[in-house]
Amino acid sequence: MDSEVKNKYLEAGKIGREALEYVQSLIEPGALFLDVAEKAEQFIRDQGGRPSFPVNLSINNEAAHYTPSFGDSKTFKTGDVVKVDLGAEVDGYLSDNAATVEVGETGKHSDLIDCTREALNAALKVLRPMIPARKIGAEIEKVISSFGFKPVKNLGGHGINRYDLHSSIFIPNYDDGNAAFIKPDTVIAIEPFASTGIGMIHNGPGGNIYILSGTKINREEEIYRNFNTIPFAERWLAKIDPDYKKYLKKMLFRREVSHFAILREHSGALISQAEHTIMVLSDDIVVTTRK
Repeated sequence: MDSEVKNKYLEAGKIGREALEYVQSLIEPGALFLDVAEKAEQFIRDQGGRPSFPVNLSINNEAAHYTPSFGDSKTFKTGDVVKVDLGAEVDGYLSDNAATVEVGETGKHSDLIDCTREALNAALKVLRPMIPARKIGAEIEKVISSFGFKPVKNLGGHGINRYDLHSSIFIPNYDDGNAAFIKPDTVIAIEPFASTGIGMIHNGPGGNIYILSGTKINREEEIYRNFNTIPFAERWLAKIDPDYKKYLKKMLFRREVSHFAILREHSGALISQAEHTIMVLSDDIVVTTRK
């Protein structure tokens, strides 16, 4: 991997890690989702990066894809199990990391939170170039099952390319028989999800996150110049277009923009998540989002 590219991934990882640490300190009973998200995203910008995607603050049976809307008044409540998922972009090179927080730290869900963190650590210990993705999944499943929970089978890790957060390889959270190998000189995210229920998710309503998806979009248009091909929040668009709702409606109708659905546990059970971004080099494994 080119040294300049490597350094940009490292910088994106450092900013993402620090932002994740910062945002966890903001989550407490009564805090506004909107304040937490805006402060976290501004932190990333202040460090010289841009958000890889809108900060995800998904609670309880939500696995991912909720970010507060413009003017959102939703607040955190004691006992909420919050999946904080965020990343930083540096010149198109991305990081993606996540952690789970229990609001108020009652300790009621500490095992659920610990199991995904431990599963991620176990996956990192066996990771090497040309390992089958299924073996990563097997390690994740073994740890999550040992805690008495189930891995979420229809979510997993992914490849990362420049301006492309979810690319190429899928890394399962169980041994799914996936024959793909993790090739050297690639960047991936490993993200175990654990469930207190059946371990399956489905699409819920939209979570205020969008992405440009069509081929006709004018690259000189403001929406492209601001967001390129990375996901963006409704509230981000509201800051550059006062008629953002009408614009989004038009772009969705034309299929130039896609809406991310909130991912919910199928049985309504709780979910936890942990995630790191990793450069898999021919001679080294570098976790960009870890100290």
